[in-house]
Amino acid sequence: MDLACGPLSLACLYDDVWGHDHSPAFVEHLVERGVPARLADITELDYPSGSFSYVVSFNPPMKPFRRRGDTRAGVRRFVEEMLRIARERVIIRSGPMMDHLPPECDHLVERRGRNYVIYRAREDCSSYGGGSNYPLYEPSDLAGGCRS
Repeated sequence: MDLACGPLSLACLYDDVWGHDHSPAFVEHLVERGVPARLADITELDYPSGSFSYVVSFNPPMKPFRRRGDTRAGVRRFVEEMLRIARERVIIRSGPMMDHLPPECDHLVERRGRNYVIYRAREDCSSYGGGSNYPLYEPSDLAGGCRS
């Protein structure tokens, strides 16, 4: 899962990767290229636990966390949700987010640099029931309605 992927998700390079972005134009662009993508905010990670081997986010926007008032709490929830839906690793590359990463998850840190962190996925988050308020679009779902 590539969160806040923008128009050039890792799914453009690798099979079995899903894009996730809040921009309808970006999601449409991905779907036009045969990339499965979901239209949703990065604070809406209501996928079932362990849905993806790896969950990555490169330069996620900080605005969704700031607009909710408590940036640190928003980032903590984001990291916890990424860990919940990942089976193996979570990779975050973001200079601005580094100061807000939850210390409660430090025991899961595999590697950390100035602008990135790699977590081992948590194994004790299987109780989440999942559900989806946002559709996951297959490329065929938007066929015919996409701009060229």
